[in-house]
Parts: sequence; structure tokens; C-alpha cells
Amino acid sequence: MSLAMALSSANCGGRAVTRRGGGGLLGRALGSALLCTAATTPQQISHYLAHQPRATWEALSATFPAGGAGAPATHGHVDAVLLSLARHPHASPEPVAKNALTFFHWSAAAAAAVASSSQSSSHSLRSYCLLVHLLSRAALFRDASVLLESAIAKYSPASSSDSSFLDAFFAAYEDSGTAATTRGLHLLVHAYARLRLPGEALEACRYLAQRGVLPSLSAFNSALQSAQHTGAFGVAWEVFELMTQKRVYANQSTVELVVGVLSREGKLAKTTAFVERIRGKKCAPGIVAHAALALRMIKEVRVEQVILLLKRMLQKNILLDEIAYSLIVHAYCHAGDLKSAFEQRDDMVRRGCRLNAFVYTCLIGAHCCDGSMDKAVQFLQEMVSMGLKPYDATHSHVIAGCFREGMVEEGLAYFNSMLHEGFVPEISYCNDMLGGLSNAGEVRKANDLLTALMDRGLVPDKVTYQRLIDGYGKVGNAEGIVKIYHEMEHRELNPGVDVFTTLIRGLCQCGNLKEAEKFLAVMKKKAVAPTNDLYDLLISSYCEKGNTKRALWLYGMMISENEKLVPSADSFMMLVRRVIKVKNSCPP
Repeated sequence: MSLAMALSSANCGGRAVTRRGGGGLLGRALGSALLCTAATTPQQISHYLAHQPRATWEALSATFPAGGAGAPATHGHVDAVLLSLARHPHASPEPVAKNALTFFHWSAAAAAAVASSSQSSSHSLRSYCLLVHLLSRAALFRDASVLLESAIAKYSPASSSDSSFLDAFFAAYEDSGTAATTRGLHLLVHAYARLRLPGEALEACRYLAQRGVLPSLSAFNSALQSAQHTGAFGVAWEVFELMTQKRVYANQSTVELVVGVLSREGKLAKTTAFVERIRGKKCAPGIVAHAALALRMIKEVRVEQVILLLKRMLQKNILLDEIAYSLIVHAYCHAGDLKSAFEQRDDMVRRGCRLNAFVYTCLIGAHCCDGSMDKAVQFLQEMVSMGLKPYDATHSHVIAGCFREGMVEEGLAYFNSMLHEGFVPEISYCNDMLGGLSNAGEVRKANDLLTALMDRGLVPDKVTYQRLIDGYGKVGNAEGIVKIYHEMEHRELNPGVDVFTTLIRGLCQCGNLKEAEKFLAVMKKKAVAPTNDLYDLLISSYCEKGNTKRALWLYGMMISENEKLVPSADSFMMLVRRVIKVKNSCPP
């Protein structure tokens, strides 16, 4: 008889229990098996599990039988056994981990048999975490994964943003001491990914990285795959960015996953064409994927971060020199830092990189946004003299810049040249053109221009129609305002509060206040809440018209509908003056 068995028999005075037909005797034995664990220390149990070749349920029930007075094993008792096993390295970790798993399930069943309403038979989160690390150390990844996914389902609900699960899992890893391995930590990311919880997988990656444990490449890839499959594209890009920042560089699987995200977002063709424009020929998928990440960060105006990332990509030859330097110029231009953009352009030339149409377009666009049209045109001419061909974005920058600066004739000339070369501006540039023409009182030209662009496939948005409505309001054409609104409705574009504000302001400018009030009613019917500005417009317009009665009626409606709606000081004083004037004009 073993030392542990002898000790247990002496303490409990029990006898060995074997499985019988029907399981009745074993069930009763399991129901009371842990009654003696108060006398049996966790060290004795862990010693038994560490030195037993194979601990079966029958062997555990025989070694730690019922007898004597005692209490069921507590969470802390099971935790202590597993912690003792986790802290000590073993020559043969696999049998020890298997024995620990058997003990885990056996103790739960035994506790369940005697559990009362005041005591739960389930294991603690700490027990799960310790056992997962034990199993991972022994490379029993399937068992560890099943156990970990069960723990996540029980203790880490998807609706919770609490990090207590991650804290407990990392604490179990740290408490394992020198015997610990990071396998279990990587496995946590995989578990979240398999459960289709990409956000949680990303948070696990961040949590581990902050504590000096970089998730493995396969863990990052699993999080990326989960995000792609669930359509969480924003999470996918965050995973890709994090792994690149932490110098866990992409392999072929990573690139395929990122390209898949680009494809599902509908941005693959555009990004591929963008990279080809800089390089002058087709580039590998890895270059496209990393360039797409940089472009996303530039769009979010995270200049310092993206430049650091691009420099790391250069060091690892992930991106070609001309592509990386072109993207850095783009980042500075997008942020409006022209000085740094010029310095980077000069550095690019010193390093032997040839300037390309994309770099020139970035510089042209930055000067157009800055209102420096002379310099923008100068760069355009320099670009053409170098044999570089302007493309749609180049033309769009110059045209939109001209219209923003009131250079209508020049803008129309560049626009006709752009159409002649077969390019159509994007909708945002088109809206800038319409705004420029409307501000110049050329709303008919704006309408004709929009018609020509729509014939070439341009699809207008709400801002497009808002610019035309504003233009018709400035020239006093109420009929044109209403016509544009109905065209917008026909295209099933639901106008928001901004469009309604522009529309009602335009009708007020035209002096058609009854029509303006009709659209106030349309707003309410569409469940678009009127704002202070809208009521101010109508109240002040009726005051200017001398219709004090209607202005007062609108004021009463305004404060009765919503207590948060109050007229501006100007419109309120205008109303007060009108009321006083009316009273003074009435005979006593």
C-alpha cells in the first residue's frame, strides 16, 4: 500500500470502493468521498497526483474514502491542490496534468453529491485557470482549450467589459512561478477567437502585451481570422496594427486574412491601384496589406504613430522605400504639416527615390486646402514637366480648391479638362464644386454640372442636395428649393436635421414662410426633432414680416414641445420689441 493510501486509511478508517453494476455504490462513495479532505491536506493530495502513474476515479475514491466527520472540499482546497502541482516542475508533466484533470472532475462530482443549497458544486475561476496552465505546460492543448472555453462561458460573459477574467488568468500564470510557461496565455487568445469573440481576443492580446508577454503569431492570426469571419473589420485592423507595432510580423496567413478583410470591405481594388500608382507596377499582397494599414492610420490623423510604424516596416523590408516615404509625405500633408512634408520629400530624393504622381498630388492637395492655389498650380505644372501624368485626385484637388476660393471660371476650366481626360471627381470634391458655384450665385450652373456628372455615373448624397438647396435659397428661388427636396425624396435619401435647416432657411430667405412651416411639419412627421435654430429662423422671419401673432404662436409651440428648446437672445428680443410695438400701436 502507498504512503498516501496508508495515511488516508489511518485517518479515515475507510475501505476501498470499486465500481459495481448500476453505479450505486460508486455514487454513494463519490457523494461522501471528500468528507475526509478536511483531514487530508492539499499537499498530500498533490503528492499523490504527482507520483501516481494514472489516477482514475476509482483510485481516487479508494485512496480518499468516506469516513469520520468532515466537510466537503472548499474551492480553496481544490485551488491549493492545483497550485501545488502548478508550482513544481515535473519530469513527466503529461501524466501529472492528466491526473490533475481527473481530480478536477472527480472533486466536482463528489462535491455535487453532497452540495447543499448554501454551497455551489462548481469549481472556482482560479481552479480553471490553474488547471489550464498545467494542461498547457504538458502540451495537452485540446483538453486545455475545452476547459478554457468552458471557463470563459461561465465567468467571462460577452456582454461584460470587466477584466477580472484576464486578471485571474494572468495571476494563475504568475503564481505558478518558475514552472510556468506562456503556452496557456497564448491559448487564451485562441479560445476567444474560436468562440467568435474577436473584441475579447483583441483585449487579451493588449492585456498580455502590456504585461510583457507578446501573443504568438498564431494567436494574433486566430484573432484576426475571428474578426474577419464575424465582420468585425475595425477589430481586425486593430489586431493587425497591434501585432505590427509589437514587432510580431505577418506571415502568409496574416496577409491572406488582411487581404480578405480589404476584399469584404470593398477596398481591395482601390488599395491595390493606389500602391501600383506609387510603384508604377503591381506589388505583392503583403505590400498592399501593410500600405492599407498605414492609409487607415493616416485617415485617423495619427501621424506620429504611422510614421514610427512605417519606419519599422522600412527596417524589416516590409515596404519598398518609395512606398514608405510616399506614405510619410501623405501623412504630413493630411495633417496639414507642409514644412515636414517638404522635408520628407527632400529626404526621399536624397535617398535616391524617384518622385511620383502620388507625392505631387499630396502636395497639391495640401496647398489647395491651405488656400495657396498659386503654389498648387505651380506643383501641377512641375509634375507635368517631369512626365508624370495627373490623375483623378490631382484634378479634383485643384478644381475643389478653385471653387472654394471663388475662382469659378478657373475651376470650370480645370473641370472640363478633367472630364475630357475621362475622369470623374469623387462625391466630396463634387460637393465642394457645387458649394463654390452656389456661393457665387451660379446655382443653375451647379445644377447643370451635377446633371452632367450623374450622367457619368456619379451618385449624389445628402450633402450634394443640401448645397443646391442653399444655392437656390441665396438667389431667392423657392420653387427650385422644393424641386430639389422632392428629387432627394425620390432617391430615398432621408434628409436629416441639417438638410431641413438649410431648406427652411432658404425658404425664409425667399420670403415663403408658409412653405417653410409646412416643412417643419414634415420634419415632425419624419420624427426629426426641430432645433432652436429652426424655430429662431421662423420666429425672426415672421417678426421681420410684421406677423407678430404667428411669431408668438411659434414661440408657444417651441416652449411647449420641449422644455430644453429656448429661443436665442436675438430672436427673443426681436419678438419682445414686436409685441411692444403692436401694443403701443393699438388705441387705448
